[in-house]
Amino acid sequence: MHDDVVQAQYAQLRSAAIEVLDAMPGAADSSPQFHDALKSLRAALEGETPPRSLPTRSSLDPFEHSLVARSYVGQRAEPISLAERAVELRRRLEGDRDLEDRLPGEPSRNVAVTELRAMIVAGLLEELAARLSPGAAFGPGRSGEELARLAKDLADELLAQTFVGE
Repeated sequence: MHDDVVQAQYAQLRSAAIEVLDAMPGAADSSPQFHDALKSLRAALEGETPPRSLPTRSSLDPFEHSLVARSYVGQRAEPISLAERAVELRRRLEGDRDLEDRLPGEPSRNVAVTELRAMIVAGLLEELAARLSPGAAFGPGRSGEELARLAKDLADELLAQTFVGE
């Protein structure tokens, strides 16, 4: 009796999943990985062996890619290498204004932090830099070096504004 209930539930789940697949709109902008996943799901639901797809480069490698930033190409989000992320952030920082520079009538939008918070943020940036540099945490890879240098530079800039930097 228990097997009959399980089989009935499985059949109901299978039917519902196939209905979802059939009802999905054409996903012309979807990634190849999405299409492969749908094919595998349909094959599994139909009792066939899912086609084996080769691993794709779009999966994020934390030793090579930023985990928090993407580059948008059309409707797709593409991974950004750690080196590319460092270049982009440095470029943005170079275009930043001085703390006191403002257009006439522009409100101050600078963030003020206490000395203690600045030291804690700097400490976290130093920890991040150590983790992105080749060594025990990051391994022998050198992909994170530019981002590590940027984090260290920002930490030094913050610390220079505290009693630690005096």
